[in-house]
Amino acid sequence: MDGYRYFSYLGYKLCLDDNVYEPAEDSELLASILDLEKGESVLDVGSGSGILGIVAHSLGARVISVDINPFASLVTQCSARLNNIDIDVLNCDLTTCLRDVAFDSVIFNPPYLPVSETSSWIGYSWSGGIGGLEQLNRLLLLTRSRKYYFVYSSFTDEEKLFKILEERSLEVDKVKEIVVGFEILKAVKVIDKSYIGRT
Repeated sequence: MDGYRYFSYLGYKLCLDDNVYEPAEDSELLASILDLEKGESVLDVGSGSGILGIVAHSLGARVISVDINPFASLVTQCSARLNNIDIDVLNCDLTTCLRDVAFDSVIFNPPYLPVSETSSWIGYSWSGGIGGLEQLNRLLLLTRSRKYYFVYSSFTDEEKLFKILEERSLEVDKVKEIVVGFEILKAVKVIDKSYIGRT
């Protein structure tokens, strides 16, 4: 585990390096709305430091963490080991490395800023593309889940977001928001009432 920085966050020990997004207010906000049951299958997308997968595991979930950033996948593994937690960690773009894309819950702290800065690995952490929704929209198309948890910002195209949710028959169940400087962050739980489980 050489070459990493170590720090504590939300009561857990985490690894980090300069190529990986450091947990911030959005991570804590998203962690605070997780309603997970013991034994749930959870996909943690864009795992970064691993904090959300670790929180999900501590709530009793069976977790698979994925990240497009190879440095983030290594950092997630490091953080899981520091906390003596068994999480499956995969390095891929959203769900491209998975055969089964049905989960009880999907957690995603997506890149939600309306920019495209992918010349470095860490740039993928905040580059949400047009409207700040490109990666979230892709994930919703690629997965099936009873519950989705994600974050978005006041810089995100909220009207387009709710249109996407309506098209997917997803209903907002819970919203929690905080103000950070000139930005409002919102953590959202949405449910798919038509989801009948893994087939």
